[in-house]
Amino acid sequence: MKDINALYGFKNGDYILSQLLALLKNKIKKDLLKYLETKVCIDIKNTHVDVFTLTIFKELDEMDILEVKNIIFHNIITAQYKLLHSDIQIDLDVTIGCSKGLDKDLQIYAEKALHNAKMNYIHFMYYDSKLYRNHFENAELLTTLQNNIKEKKVEPFFQPIMDNKTSEIVKYEALMRLYDQKGNVLLPQVFLSKARKYRLFNKLMEILIIKVINYIKEYKIHVNINLDYNDILNPAMKNLIINNIKDNDVGSYLTIEILESSKISNFYLVNDFINDLKAFDVKIAIDDFGSGFSNYEHILNINTDYIKLDGSLIKKIDEDIYYNLVKSITLFCKEQNIKIVAEFVGDLKTLRYVKSLNIHYSQGYYIGKPVEINEILKRENNEN
Repeated sequence: MKDINALYGFKNGDYILSQLLALLKNKIKKDLLKYLETKVCIDIKNTHVDVFTLTIFKELDEMDILEVKNIIFHNIITAQYKLLHSDIQIDLDVTIGCSKGLDKDLQIYAEKALHNAKMNYIHFMYYDSKLYRNHFENAELLTTLQNNIKEKKVEPFFQPIMDNKTSEIVKYEALMRLYDQKGNVLLPQVFLSKARKYRLFNKLMEILIIKVINYIKEYKIHVNINLDYNDILNPAMKNLIINNIKDNDVGSYLTIEILESSKISNFYLVNDFINDLKAFDVKIAIDDFGSGFSNYEHILNINTDYIKLDGSLIKKIDEDIYYNLVKSITLFCKEQNIKIVAEFVGDLKTLRYVKSLNIHYSQGYYIGKPVEINEILKRENNEN
């Protein structure tokens, strides 16, 4: 708002804030109520000059929180804001801090998340109020991480991936989940960055990988595991994966997803890792393709079997420019004999667009939410 006030004057600044408040109270609130599908109280206030609070009085799970964030974010950045006595319209950026819980200081935690998001130049950050008491000391989170490692409570949640031709669930993506001392599932936004900062992420990942491989061995399910460039460069992580695949003979059931990232600078090391895995029939996927600085050179440089299209493309696939971009990537991949997975397929309309391009697989809320292994087994037993 400092830039807007300086360029257009304080009256225009106030006028833009009034438009934003109206957008929150009308269009955004309506979209949130439609998504939540139940009558729920949503309180919206302009608490500071350019800070707004939106409080939802309902228990939301991690994916619901992210979808609420997406609804707010998309509406604000796509809207056009009028200026007084002018035909010119401008757009706005937005940064969102979020917290969840019954704590009376909930807004303080949300504002702390907002501050840290701004400091890290990202548009969203989530803080769990249970883990940021006592002036945001991190001791409780550190204890929680150590407890999950000590008691091996790290658990994979499995999100289904569907074959678009047969409509059958053919594999699952394993997503890391931790538990607090009361048994509540923690959002990844709470612990992932801190786990790396505390140098505990590798230990969490080791437990996750071993559990996934044991589940594959016992239940013969096909599973994807995510690794980023730092994981690939870690010799201990590489040896852990390969030794467990070799010892348990599960390579043909496993796909390793490598996060598509501008951080990848040495494709020789990446392909050495991939070739070692492929010796045991492991498949490779490039994850989040289409985000950030992605380009077709990454596909050509990495010996991959699958491309997972980033959710930012799929969520806008009903817009011509994104539809044509996805179509272009799809045609290119098919020429290279690479199969494609569409992520963030959240409704039937999106699925129909995806199928119209003959994309091989779909993943997202419409296909299924991440669940524990017991839920997967129940579902498969019912189908049989």
